Amino acid sequence: MVEGGQGSKLTHHASATYGADGATPVPLTPLLAPPPSLDGLKDAPGISGPMAPRFSQHVDYRFENGPNILGGNEGKPVVERVWMRVKDGAPLDELRMCYLLDALYPPAWTAFKAPPMMTTVDLRCDFLADPTPDSAPDGWVFFEYRLLDHGLGWSVDEAIAWGADGRPLALARQRRKLL
Repeated sequence: MVEGGQGSKLTHHASATYGADGATPVPLTPLLAPPPSLDGLKDAPGISGPMAPRFSQHVDYRFENGPNILGGNEGKPVVERVWMRVKDGAPLDELRMCYLLDALYPPAWTAFKAPPMMTTVDLRCDFLADPTPDSAPDGWVFFEYRLLDHGLGWSVDEAIAWGADGRPLALARQRRKLL
């Protein structure tokens, strides 16, 4: 567990649960889905400009039909699909995966022309499979960010990371307080 604060006020709390993998008699992978070809999206735009989050300078993005920030998904399902990697192209590990699961603007920002202000109050990451050089070539992984709920002062979204072979590698759920 890690906690951080400002003065005497707690501002951050993080914990992690670890356990050894074990045999499963009948494994099920309902999230198995082949991603679009990375090569087909090589010329896709990244994130830049005054609304680009600071962390985006460390990430390579290859959007499928995006980016949709500032209302690109208005009146449509609030989903953003993108191949991403850390710019140095190093092999993907759990720390880099955790970074990438939170390396995109909130999906709600694609539903509105003027993005609502919000702050993260809870972020949970679950790792489903270890990334390998085959499933994450040159560090690339395919992500889908989806808004689950937005209202009553809160926004909840999820991210799923798939390897190049379509196997789910990790997922995250984020709860944000609307300001």
